[in-house]
Amino acid sequence: CRRRACQIRENTMAGVALACVLGPVAYSLGSPTAASARRGAPAMQYSLNNYPLPGPLSPVYNQALVKLSRSDETTTGGLFLAAEEKEKPREGVVVEAGPGRVHPDTGATLPTAVKSGDLVLLGEFAGEKVDYNGASHQFVSDDGILGTFKGGVVQADTFCPLRDRLLVRLAEAQSETSSGIALATGDDEAATQGEVVAAGPGRMTSAGEVVPVGISAGEHVLFGKYAGADVSLPGGKFKVVHASDCLAKW
Repeated sequence: CRRRACQIRENTMAGVALACVLGPVAYSLGSPTAASARRGAPAMQYSLNNYPLPGPLSPVYNQALVKLSRSDETTTGGLFLAAEEKEKPREGVVVEAGPGRVHPDTGATLPTAVKSGDLVLLGEFAGEKVDYNGASHQFVSDDGILGTFKGGVVQADTFCPLRDRLLVRLAEAQSETSSGIALATGDDEAATQGEVVAAGPGRMTSAGEVVPVGISAGEHVLFGKYAGADVSLPGGKFKVVHASDCLAKW
């Protein structure tokens, strides 16, 4: 018993010695974190058109705040914009989106068609451009957004039109008839037909219900000369049009 008591005493003293050694080390490793917590991380500074804000912006109704890509000849996502086409559709990432709008006649909530993180294609002349946190942004309603790109990849086969819109690959103008007669075509003559590459889910009614588009990918359509918005994507020339702008399909 006396020998066992001596062994217990020796083990206890060894534990105390070990605690004395490890204690300062553990405190030293933890002290930077504790100091950082006491100091606190620097607060995010928000600004709108060079005016300071107390916090982040929150879009209302069906508005979306979109951080724009560069507006030079080639955007960061791959869309080609000619120098004389600065107001053509462009891409950007949705920073924040409103909850939607309430229809004044039915009281139904019509949710916003995009969400934070979506890479979107904007229509020409859509929205209000602002400087937010030192970068170019744009407020735009979801009606002014042509569609989104799946996976953040800018390609025709990843484009998802919103509402009742269609992505149409434009047909090349014929230079001669089937009998060999040359056709005179102007360089500024707009194409009015093509193959549907992608179709949106449909138009939303005042009751918040979606009416499917009666046109499917793979079909060809004819549309008005001034309908839709021209889009340059890898693989050809395209146009985004409303299904209601189409005159015929085959």
